[in-house]
Amino acid sequence: MQINKVSPSINFRNSQSDTNLKEHEFIDVIVRTVRNPRDVEDCVAVPRGIFKAYIYLMAGSSLMLTAAALPKNFKIPKTVLNIGSAILSAVSAFYFAKPFAVNGLSPTLTKEEARKINYGA
Repeated sequence: MQINKVSPSINFRNSQSDTNLKEHEFIDVIVRTVRNPRDVEDCVAVPRGIFKAYIYLMAGSSLMLTAAALPKNFKIPKTVLNIGSAILSAVSAFYFAKPFAVNGLSPTLTKEEARKINYGA
């Protein structure tokens, strides 16, 4: 497993494509008005499993909120949405727990490896 230090000076943009394609987007308005542009430009790498877990968790929460917003006389759609919410939340829990429950999926660093890359004392 390779771990890199977080560096604020990494440029994720391709400078040639930025100069050729100068389209005005909504995010440009936000970037210009934000006091600290690094708040918009920073990037954090997240493992795919954790990202999937967050997506399923948000989808499950959205379904639950939609079911709660429906009137009481819509019993079947409310039930279907609540069951879908429970399924998505269970899948989210699976993706959150998978690296910890199954050996070998999430390799860890030893103290010697951490010392080699100056992360530990």
